[in-house]
Amino acid sequence: MDKILEKFLRKRKLAIKNPEKYRKVYINNTRELNFYIEQGETKRGIPSNDKLPFFNWEVLNTELSIPCDYYEMDAQASFVDDNLLDLGKLSICLTYGYHLLMIENYNLKRFTHRFSREPLRLVSPTSVFQLSIAVILHNNEYARQIYTLYQAGYMKHWVNRSKSHIGDFIILLFDKVKGDNTLKPIVDDFAYQYIIDNWDSTDLTKVTSYLNQLCDDQVAQVASPPSKMFFEFDNMNWQFTPYAALMLLTLRAQHGFENPDFEHPGFGNVTSLLLTQPVAPEKDEVLEQLVVKLHEQGFDEKALLA
Repeated sequence: MDKILEKFLRKRKLAIKNPEKYRKVYINNTRELNFYIEQGETKRGIPSNDKLPFFNWEVLNTELSIPCDYYEMDAQASFVDDNLLDLGKLSICLTYGYHLLMIENYNLKRFTHRFSREPLRLVSPTSVFQLSIAVILHNNEYARQIYTLYQAGYMKHWVNRSKSHIGDFIILLFDKVKGDNTLKPIVDDFAYQYIIDNWDSTDLTKVTSYLNQLCDDQVAQVASPPSKMFFEFDNMNWQFTPYAALMLLTLRAQHGFENPDFEHPGFGNVTSLLLTQPVAPEKDEVLEQLVVKLHEQGFDEKALLA
């Protein structure tokens, strides 16, 4: 067996225990969310800014990212265990991630006015997986609204890029297929331009080669040490689900293109994971209460994007 794939598969087996390792962090964070729901503010308060005061909800960050991470790694553990996507957990992960990114979008668009400088490298590179999850779950509204963050900030270097090009691929593919097709790679020798240019190819041999490239590169990056700086893939999240390849397959299916029956030694049969219709979000009581509180405080994601 190829040594890189062997290392990937060893790490993959360990992912089943990741939710258990992270559960204490998640439970402690639930207390922080309940505090916000009850008090309408975080325990650390809000920073002062004379130019443009902050709303209480603008400082929500880890309070949303921790449950987002927890539900994704729980869904990932289910995928590793039985090769099926846990759609309920992924939908909760997406909802937490969506609200976090809408808050970040609001903050970043006001950053220059507040601090007289561009908000360089302040967006986590792992946030792009929320865009791919929204596409995979056929949540077109969330996908389009999440895309507005990258449309505004990708070419301005808001995203803290790693040496991986997979995050760039997710952003640029959506821009090509469902966005405004105005974004260009901000990295030299972008690895996947030929895939984006031919995403709608009817040659299934070519499409299979594209999918193999995306999956092979993800396997190699997960297996690499942190010093290689593929830091989308050096923690407990995002490593073992083929989000980029599945996003490509989903977009092709949504536009009526035939897909190959694609299987990969690191991920199994990827084509079999395709959904045919939107997934109803699973209920999360704390999240529902939080969203009610945010709306009471004037948070309106659609109005903020207008």
